Amino acid sequence: MPNKIFTLLFCVFISAQIIAQRTPNQLNLRGSILGYHFDPNNGLFKKDKFDILGSVGSADISLFKNGKKINSTQSTAGGDFSLGIPIGETYTLQYTKSGYGVSAIKLNLKNIPEDLVEAGVILKNIELLLNDHHSDKSIDNGKVFGTISFDPNARKFNFSPVVFEKKKRLFKKPEDSAPVNLLQSSVEKNKEHNKEVIIIADNGEIITEGKEINEKESENIFNQSNISENTKKLTLESSSALQKIAEWKNLTKEDISNRAKQIDLAWEQLEADKLIAVTPEDFLIIKAREELLLAAEKELEAAKQYMSEQEDKLAAQQQFNFALIGLIAVLGGLIFIVLKRSKEKQRMNEELSAKNKKITDSIVYAEKIQKSLLLSRSQIAAFLPNSFIFHQPLNLVSGDFYWFSEVNNKVIFAAVDCTGHGVPGAFMSLIGNTLLNKIVNEDKITSPSKILSALHIGIVESLHQDESKEGSQDGMDMAICTFDKSSKTITFAGAQNPIYIVKDKELMEFSGYILGVGGKHRKLKADEISFPEESVQLKSGDQVFLFSDGFMDQFGGPENVKFNLGNFKNLILELSELDTNEQEAKAKQTFENWKGDQAQLDDVLLIGCKF
Repeated sequence: MPNKIFTLLFCVFISAQIIAQRTPNQLNLRGSILGYHFDPNNGLFKKDKFDILGSVGSADISLFKNGKKINSTQSTAGGDFSLGIPIGETYTLQYTKSGYGVSAIKLNLKNIPEDLVEAGVILKNIELLLNDHHSDKSIDNGKVFGTISFDPNARKFNFSPVVFEKKKRLFKKPEDSAPVNLLQSSVEKNKEHNKEVIIIADNGEIITEGKEINEKESENIFNQSNISENTKKLTLESSSALQKIAEWKNLTKEDISNRAKQIDLAWEQLEADKLIAVTPEDFLIIKAREELLLAAEKELEAAKQYMSEQEDKLAAQQQFNFALIGLIAVLGGLIFIVLKRSKEKQRMNEELSAKNKKITDSIVYAEKIQKSLLLSRSQIAAFLPNSFIFHQPLNLVSGDFYWFSEVNNKVIFAAVDCTGHGVPGAFMSLIGNTLLNKIVNEDKITSPSKILSALHIGIVESLHQDESKEGSQDGMDMAICTFDKSSKTITFAGAQNPIYIVKDKELMEFSGYILGVGGKHRKLKADEISFPEESVQLKSGDQVFLFSDGFMDQFGGPENVKFNLGNFKNLILELSELDTNEQEAKAKQTFENWKGDQAQLDDVLLIGCKF
């Protein structure tokens, strides 16, 4: 039954309002402080002879009992104040503000019935006036001008003004005084507030003055009110609407719009029905209606907020999805590119690996060819029994090479350092080896000086160095010696490289010519270059050392510097103290210890012979 729904709702809101306004054993006094202007020197003190100035904020309101202040408060910026006063005593309420006069009233709270004492009583919307014309000659400034007391029979508050003898001539009756008139009127408006104490029982029934109101009686209160039928209908519908709005998580935008229109229409109807409200029941129903609409508006705002948050979340999710799709697309593109490049790289690596294998196989084969052109250690031992060779190429093939031969009881041997290393150096070494074989073995030239000159001409012609304008500078640095077994003399010639001879533990250095073998020279033709030679008589135990610059130029040691010439000479002296079969091992160990973790920089060649 719709009226039953409203009755329960009606009871809840009435109870909430009464509970909110009442405090057991206490009077809840609420009101406003208003200012007015009156100058007793300019006119009579009548209600139609003063000017209301409006609300008075920060006014001091003090409560006195037997002349002692027991409580106080101040009015708000709008002039409102609220004060809780214990029931059962008589008090003086005094109110004032700087620039205004001082006024006071009495409050007699002794005759309040027991049921109201238990529930608490209300006195609200009390209007108190303060005159802003402050005068030391004021007749009643600070004096009590009336008493508010409770009539237990009528169950309401009354106001009784005090008649001042000196004012009798001013008024036909006391009520003509503006403060009195306004206070009496505002007290009278409270006549219905304390007639009944409405309580909601545990079973939902209304109890008033100790008597239960059953469902039918509460429905009659609602049906007999002066509120329009349309308002009653909207009030009942608002309960249902509020319940529906509470399910706002399932609402659509159209639902939100419709609810807003319903609430606006309900507010319009409520304002119209306020004008025809007469009975207390009418006002209570209007109050319940207001509470319902306020709750509905809150729920509607919550629904709007929820929907807005959901839309924001959805928009954010969509943006995230778009970004994720874009990121996936970009990553997919990158993966495709990476895979494609990886496949291409793999293919190129395979091709490169195949090419490298061919090149490596070719170089390995070239190494075999180069080694086959060099005499074996046993062949060399047949020429010079007490000799050693420390040869450590940088790559598989080398630009440094050694050369030995014997012609007419003369042993010719050389240490050669070709331009470059690796494959380019190896090609030059093949040219040098071939030319030396022709010059010495075929042409029987044994003079070191003549050998170098012939070798120089042969390289220039082989590489066509005289034919080009600028000419190639490829060639060789070398030291070459001829040992005459009959005379025990050794003859030396060098192209930039020297030789060391150790005699009686002393190192003798013989420098080579300033030019290398091969290459075009601006001022000299190939056949105009001659290499000087020197001869030294040897005796038993003397040693001769030929070498390239690879050993001295190697970086290493504690400070990662070149081995240098000084260390190399000391090494030669140390080697000269050893047997020939120990010298190669010592030279190799010294080189490796110095190099350490550093990379080898050049081909290394060292030849030693003991006579």
